[in-house]
Amino acid sequence: MIFSTRNVYRTAAVCAVYAALSGAAIAGEPLVTLEGEMPPGLQDLMVQVLGEAENPPRSIAQARRRAQQGADQAMSLLRSQGYYGAEVIARIDEQLETNKSEKRRAPRPVLNVRPGSRFKVASVDIVFDGFQPENLEGLRALNILKAGAPAEASKVVETELRLVNYLRANGYPEARALPRKAVVDHAAKTLTVTHNIFAGDKTLFGKIVQNGTANIVKSWPKMIAPFDEGDVFDDRKLNKLASRVIGTAVFDGANATLDEEKIANADGSVTRNILLNVEQGAINTVSGEVGYSTTDGSGLDVIYERRNFIGYAQTLRLIGIVRTNEVSAGVTYNIPFAWRVDRELDFGASVARVDTDAFTGERASGNALVTQKFAPHLKVAGGISFEASQFDEDNQRVRSYIIEGLLKANYDTRDSLFDPSKGFNVEADVTPTYNFGKAEGLFTNAELGVSTYRRVFEKFVAAGRVKAGTIFGASQASVPLNRRYYAGGGGSVRGIGFQAISPLNADGNPVGGRSVAEASAELRYRGDSPLGFVGFLDVGSVSREDLPTLADLRYGAGVGVRYYTSFAPLRADIAIPINKREGDNAVQIYISIGQAF
Repeated sequence: MIFSTRNVYRTAAVCAVYAALSGAAIAGEPLVTLEGEMPPGLQDLMVQVLGEAENPPRSIAQARRRAQQGADQAMSLLRSQGYYGAEVIARIDEQLETNKSEKRRAPRPVLNVRPGSRFKVASVDIVFDGFQPENLEGLRALNILKAGAPAEASKVVETELRLVNYLRANGYPEARALPRKAVVDHAAKTLTVTHNIFAGDKTLFGKIVQNGTANIVKSWPKMIAPFDEGDVFDDRKLNKLASRVIGTAVFDGANATLDEEKIANADGSVTRNILLNVEQGAINTVSGEVGYSTTDGSGLDVIYERRNFIGYAQTLRLIGIVRTNEVSAGVTYNIPFAWRVDRELDFGASVARVDTDAFTGERASGNALVTQKFAPHLKVAGGISFEASQFDEDNQRVRSYIIEGLLKANYDTRDSLFDPSKGFNVEADVTPTYNFGKAEGLFTNAELGVSTYRRVFEKFVAAGRVKAGTIFGASQASVPLNRRYYAGGGGSVRGIGFQAISPLNADGNPVGGRSVAEASAELRYRGDSPLGFVGFLDVGSVSREDLPTLADLRYGAGVGVRYYTSFAPLRADIAIPINKREGDNAVQIYISIGQAF
């Protein structure tokens, strides 16, 4: 007997969706009542697939419709599981009440299911319409439906998908599945499957032809492409080319497709060029960010961006900051692919006037940083930085001129930068520094920070972070005020004033330390609305010693509200100091963009 299994497999896929969703369904009236002997696993799946109705049927006609619907779904499910000789008999049971009024009950649709024997796979073959691809034995090895196994339709479909995906990743972009043939032998209780595959021409990558509105240097697409001209076609690499363009965050959109024109090669393969369409979007943008904090400083950040102005997907930013404790201007320049796709180059410079409880003065700085990506989640960066500063310390103007090496490593598996719900982030910095100023000396800063995130319930995420840092190699006097450690504030220990966790001088003013230790824990709730809520506990300590100490810990705790936008959550936190000291405010408020960490 020969028949088409296309509808059977399609219905089986629908059944699988029903099964996946059934766990969330609200308990109600079964669509139909099942009778008959079935294996336990099959019966459970049948109940899930058939589902429930909100109310019992109101009429005989409605009961018949439910019975017919259930019978069709049950038969498709049975065949998809290999029960090709199954029978499903539908009937309607009408019942009467046992009281004197003989009131008629709602009719009940019933299915009597007789699955019979489960058919086995006799053989699976692959035939090709037209050109037969290379490595036929390797293709046959992709078949997951082996002789003697249950004749499950899902594995037939999965094998077919694996064949097509393999061909498209190994030189055959036109590969597709044609209608398959299934032969059921009811006497032997077996199924024979023949996959019919169209492979098309074996294809090599040609030249990249760039079009669209973006102004891109001709050599740039070739440099970022994950393939070379003449390589065997791989649809994953074609998609990666477009994703790398989009990943720069400079362009509005990009897509890569094969040219329709085929260039014949001597070995029978063809070469097709790649059409890379890149849309530029806005080149110049201006954005702003407003923040408020009772101690961290409140004000406005304005950013002007100019993108891709010389055709290398680079971004120039001019940044102006006006806050209650800082006025500054800066410039940054980023090249996302610096001579190779796994390397990034950043330059920056800024001037600032800073006025906090810890220090008051001016600084000017510049830096250059090269970041190398070694693995999907691992980046290592190195660079150099210069800074000239003058700050008031002990009623004197202390000038510093420093040069420092920048060494950074980052391992990041978070699922989001602004609102992570799983993964962790590890950052390590080592910064050897020489101060040519009044207090000349060499010192080194080493810092390690770890944050982790985990969904503990459907709508709750637990988040935690720890940080430890040290400055060693010189006395505290050699370290400029703005390079010492302080703790307290919105990104540190909430509830404690900004930079208030610090050793104090004779006048009771913070002077910073050579080591820091911090930790935070949050429980974040996000429901179905844009609003979310957070409870948190922060702790931190700063010491004059070069190793972190837990001798003088300060604690802060509080709650927060999050308003979730498509870009990032808006954050508002209110916190109190737990071990309040003289001079501490009773409450601290922080409003900004993004989670606290």
